[in-house]
Amino acid sequence: MESHDSAISLKRWLYIAGGPALLGLTLLMPCFGEMNARFGFGILFWMIWWWVTTAVDIKLTCLVPIFVACIYAYMPLNKVLEAYVHKEAVLIFGSTAITAAWIRWGFARRLALNFLMRISSNVRAQTAGWFFLCGIVSFVVGNTTVAAMFAPVAVAALMYGGFSTNEQRWNSKAASNILIAVAWGSAVGGMATPLGGGQSVVTYGLLNKYIGYNIYFIDWTLRMVPISILVILGVSVMMYFMKTDQDSFGGTKEFYRQELAKLGPMTYEEKIACGGFALAILLAILQPLYAPYTKGPAWTWLRPTPLFCIIPLVLLFWPSRTAPGETILSPKILSKYFPVTILFMWPASVALSKILSATGAGAVFGQWILPFVGVNDTLSIVAWSIAGNALSQVTSDTAAAGVMVPLAIEAMHNWHGLEFGAVAWVWVTGASISCVIHRHRFNFPIPFPYGKRSSTTPSVGQSV
Repeated sequence: MESHDSAISLKRWLYIAGGPALLGLTLLMPCFGEMNARFGFGILFWMIWWWVTTAVDIKLTCLVPIFVACIYAYMPLNKVLEAYVHKEAVLIFGSTAITAAWIRWGFARRLALNFLMRISSNVRAQTAGWFFLCGIVSFVVGNTTVAAMFAPVAVAALMYGGFSTNEQRWNSKAASNILIAVAWGSAVGGMATPLGGGQSVVTYGLLNKYIGYNIYFIDWTLRMVPISILVILGVSVMMYFMKTDQDSFGGTKEFYRQELAKLGPMTYEEKIACGGFALAILLAILQPLYAPYTKGPAWTWLRPTPLFCIIPLVLLFWPSRTAPGETILSPKILSKYFPVTILFMWPASVALSKILSATGAGAVFGQWILPFVGVNDTLSIVAWSIAGNALSQVTSDTAAAGVMVPLAIEAMHNWHGLEFGAVAWVWVTGASISCVIHRHRFNFPIPFPYGKRSSTTPSVGQSV
């Protein structure tokens, strides 16, 4: 046993050392550009290695750019720290805070159960159904939050169907397909609105800066929802025909029915939590109607970003009726149901994108794809799509958007002589990044490298 533990410990330390080793190796390779650009690539490779191998806690991985800046000033330390800040971060953090209340009061569970009990117990139908549900919700809720909301419900349903341990779920194609559907569905709708994930927020901010004014949510949504729906429908069909080792889940539909009955009628707290989110979305979508009459600093609060700050703050003081002493949203609810990784992962992805641009690594990457741009529009679309997909496969969607969108703006700003020629390419780039399916998006069913995964099933609100 001791020798086995020693072997695991040695393997883990080798994984940990692999991160800085990749940085050192990159610094020796001229193909990655000037020395500062090599630092940008080296930090990228270091973070990717730790993300993929799970050598250390993901929150520590997010601090790698700061750690490197303390040792070597590839950028001034204050600039590195500033890179972690994004003015639209409230859109992500605020919407995630509201959905934490969804989980606490049962609305997220009710939403899933109501949808899934209307689907047959057929394994293929359940797989496609889970993917479709998560994909649609990810239009307005961040990727990680969607996974945190629905994964526990999926696991509980699988347990009811006889898959009581992670080992059993891992060994079953049918059970694995359900959790893969949750993972992929959580990611695929991220560009439908500016609320769908970090990549959409970054793209939204860069596009606003490029054209010189803030575009309305409805203008964004009208362009991105059609392609998002087409992708979801297409992948749903693919999910339906994935290989499986059984035809149906025994009793799963009955589980949904029983759990929904336990929830009873929709509670006051659910209505407030759901209504607050719906109000923010509705006001954001209807902004073109009231914007001409609400100009000036007195009406700043009606903009989408402040709204997603104000509504969670209001919920922090809104008293519950069924739980005396509680409020609709509270620090206790946030500590239990808010996916804390977002507070590290999203700023780190933003920082990584800024660091890749500031060090010149982004420009080097752009030089690799520019020969394919400008030959003709079709080849350009293919080049941007493949490059965006490739980059988002080895880092986060947010970081990929932060690198690729500025490149699109720079390379295509005068496309066909148009004043804002790059706008179309911003949409193409953002869509290609968002619609990619990652194996590393969700921590299932990749085995742990340092021992067996516990068979303990998380409660609602915890990620799997």
